[in-house]
Amino acid sequence: MEELYISLLICIISFTASVLTFFSGFGLGTMLLPVFCLFMPVELAVLATAVVHLLNNLLKFFLIRKMIDRSVLISFGIAAVSSAFLGALFQDYLGSGGVVYQLSSFSYFGEVELLSFVIGILMIGFAILDFLPWINNLSFRKGQFFIGGLLSGFFGGLSGHQGAFRAAFLSKSNLSSDVFISTSVCLSLLIDMVRIPVYLNSNDGSLERYWHTIILACVCAFLGSFIGKRLFTKRKVKNIRLIVAVFLFIMGAGMILGFI
Repeated sequence: MEELYISLLICIISFTASVLTFFSGFGLGTMLLPVFCLFMPVELAVLATAVVHLLNNLLKFFLIRKMIDRSVLISFGIAAVSSAFLGALFQDYLGSGGVVYQLSSFSYFGEVELLSFVIGILMIGFAILDFLPWINNLSFRKGQFFIGGLLSGFFGGLSGHQGAFRAAFLSKSNLSSDVFISTSVCLSLLIDMVRIPVYLNSNDGSLERYWHTIILACVCAFLGSFIGKRLFTKRKVKNIRLIVAVFLFIMGAGMILGFI
């Protein structure tokens, strides 16, 4: 029965987050990672999420590839790809850090490993940023895209949280909504193609036990992409970022407290 509930949760999150990416420019990896962390080690959860993210991005790329801004892709993408490789290597290093601390209270006992702690802190940090009013008022010129690429790529390689920085830089750069979403998908695809081989190099084959879960998430994400493409309008829905932020904060807190 527990497996049924988990499968249902994965279907809902994969489908919903995939639809939301057409309006916010990010969401699938951000929301799917903590769900995978519920029943698999965090390093495997990052890898599994990356695989679903990659395949879904490939589908979205073919759906909306004609609207990509090539100048933004180059200026942002070169830095993002380079730093994504470094972030993925750093994730491998953190994965060998072992248990950082233990928590116990009444009948509860939890252990928090270094990688889980770092990713939990990142989730909470990115969630808090979305609640700060001055963040939404920032604007960036195309000359600053290199910095955005470095940040987005590094955190994308480290934990998969590449979308927040990318959205912060690109959404304030006077790109139309369709170009913003299309370019974001392509940049995300490039980062996935760089980080996944690094993850696989340190994987001991344990991921094979979860292929049915990954396939299920992919199918639901694909359906979400097709529907999101049909629902996509010329303006983004602002409340979506806040919904994702609340979810991210709760799951991040669960990770650093040892519940996940």
